[in-house]
Amino acid sequence: MKWQAKRNQDGQVIPRCWVTDSGYTVAECRLPHSRYPVTRPGSSLPFAYADSREEVVQVITTDMQACAASE
Repeated sequence: MKWQAKRNQDGQVIPRCWVTDSGYTVAECRLPHSRYPVTRPGSSLPFAYADSREEVVQVITTDMQACAASE
C-alpha cells in the first residue's frame, strides 16, 4: 500500500494528511497522543480511528476485503 501527501484544491500539501493508492484518506491528529482517522474513498467522515500507522494499514485492508465481499 502506497501513501502520498494529500493536497488541497490549490495543490498545496496538507500537513500530516495522506491519501493511499486505493483512495483512503489518513490524517494524524495529535490529541494527548497521536491518533489516525481513516476515511473511505468518496466519504467526508472517518469510519475508523487507529492508534498507529500499522493499525491504519490493518483497518484499510480489512475494510477493502469487506467491501469486495459485499459486491
